[in-house]
Amino acid sequence: MKMITLLTLVVFALGCNWLLHSDTVKPFIPGTYSAAWKTPFSESRDTLLIDPVTENGSEGFLITRRTQLLFTNAAKKRAPEYSITKWTGSYNATDKTLLINGNGRILSFDPAGKTMRMGVIIYKKL
Repeated sequence: MKMITLLTLVVFALGCNWLLHSDTVKPFIPGTYSAAWKTPFSESRDTLLIDPVTENGSEGFLITRRTQLLFTNAAKKRAPEYSITKWTGSYNATDKTLLINGNGRILSFDPAGKTMRMGVIIYKKL
């Protein structure tokens, strides 16, 4: 009987330890994030769609960035510009960040605030 009680306490302690150290960032990452900002000459809207690579245990993500740029104070009227960029990224479990392959950008996530940061730009998760 004492052995069963001891075994139950060990399993419970290991379970609590797992809950305290579980990664809440990686499951939060997939989704759509949006940000908008202004400069004296333009307004920008940016949307990032982040999908996990479908291989089991993979640390990779596919990122699609859609950007709209509206020119506000141009001497000549300019048409809006639109761009779509596709990236791949690798999750760093130590830093809990996503490193964009090829351009070195780092995406950091705040699950509690439902936000993602790329440089100084803060995106809200939709």
